[in-house]
Amino acid sequence: MLLARLSVLAFQETRLHSTARCLEHDITATGRTTEVAVDALVKMVRAHIDFDRRHSRPPLSAFAPAPRLYWDAFRQGSRHWVFDMPSTYDPILRKPTQVDVVLVPQHPAIRPALAMRIA
Repeated sequence: MLLARLSVLAFQETRLHSTARCLEHDITATGRTTEVAVDALVKMVRAHIDFDRRHSRPPLSAFAPAPRLYWDAFRQGSRHWVFDMPSTYDPILRKPTQVDVVLVPQHPAIRPALAMRIA
């Protein structure tokens, strides 16, 4: 299975709690900051990839894609960064898996108060 790129949506839930969510394979992790949540998510993804390889399964095949709500928020996000995920390697492309992180200001399921009043 090709793991050339993983899309991650990151957002702050509360003042002390952030979430990072992988979109191609619906996996989430939390942390005190967005960076800590993304780091925890990357570690979790690597652990699942290693487990799947040990059991001769396609990497992350147990996880379905995230709901459309998160994909829409990812496409609309403006702040992002891309990095290579350590210790992963795509055998076809012969390069590490890239992680594309998009930051949004709040959980995508929360609508702004004004929009809720108008609707």
